[in-house]
Amino acid sequence: MRIPSTTRIPRLTLLLPVILSAALSTALSSALPRPARADDSVATLATGGLVLKKTDRIALVSEDLFLSEKAVRIVYRFRNLTDRDVETTIAFPMPDISGGPDAMLSIADPKHDNFLRFTTEVDGRPVDSQVEQRAFVTPAGKPEVEVTGRLRSLGIPLVPTVEATEAALAALGADQRRGLVADGLLEPQDMGKGTTSLFPVWTLRSKFWRRQVFPAGRDVVVRQSYVPGVGGLSSLSFGTPTEGADEKAEYARKYCTDAAFLKAAQGLARRIAAAGGQGVQAFEQYLSYVITSGGNWAGPIGTFKLTVDKGDPTTLVSFCATGLRKTGPTTFESVVTDYVPRRDIDILMLKTTTGR
Repeated sequence: MRIPSTTRIPRLTLLLPVILSAALSTALSSALPRPARADDSVATLATGGLVLKKTDRIALVSEDLFLSEKAVRIVYRFRNLTDRDVETTIAFPMPDISGGPDAMLSIADPKHDNFLRFTTEVDGRPVDSQVEQRAFVTPAGKPEVEVTGRLRSLGIPLVPTVEATEAALAALGADQRRGLVADGLLEPQDMGKGTTSLFPVWTLRSKFWRRQVFPAGRDVVVRQSYVPGVGGLSSLSFGTPTEGADEKAEYARKYCTDAAFLKAAQGLARRIAAAGGQGVQAFEQYLSYVITSGGNWAGPIGTFKLTVDKGDPTTLVSFCATGLRKTGPTTFESVVTDYVPRRDIDILMLKTTTGR
């Protein structure tokens, strides 16, 4: 196999997502324009909130979670249940980022370790966190191997999907690149006409963490915000004539799509077909928020408030939630007491844009 002295690792294009929990569907419809179909899709990076070290001494009195395609904001109120100060570790796991020929990634700030622009305040004051980043590969038929040190020794950025990584790999000698291919860090792909491109295929795992003191007899309020990743499909699948029964069932399981939402989606698909895709695009977006992995505090969440903002009044949205109510042209709210997350949060949005 020929590996040219200068390889090109194609840029990827992705968006991050957000996921939901509980068990009621909301389907909101409006008169929507008609889109053109395409077949490419965008992966999702499921993110979540803070994770405490397992403890029965700290309770999560309340969590106020706001989800939209442009911002995620969370306000936690923690309470120390003991008569002594408790110090523990708080972590924020970033979503895994994997390379490969099919990867598509659009990250808020890919040149920096804090690629989601994650911020934290404790009792109104900004706090800094330490970052831990590690890279892994899983060679065919072999256990996972950490390659952090190897990449750093070669001067290769750990994020596998940015221009700096492409440039660093292109600067390596041919033998070095062959070694990375042999050990499963790079995947060659025949691009035709005797040209082979190499794609980084390692996975980056990152987390921000810090030590946090929870004083006895006093609540601690933690505010967190970041730019989410919105996954998507550049056309409509749900509600189209080509959608199969298994696909329909999966949408219902994941997003609680009901008969009213299906009817609205089918109407949108018909209008798109009738217009022949002239001047209008319709597409699916997915937001995902991981909430089940963070439940290490004592007992359930005292009060869990979820607000979802779909952004555009014409967007169709469906997700699973308990006691959901509409609070504005684009916002929906659910409030649950003694909340125990049983599933993560998945939001489906059917959006349209009008071209020039």
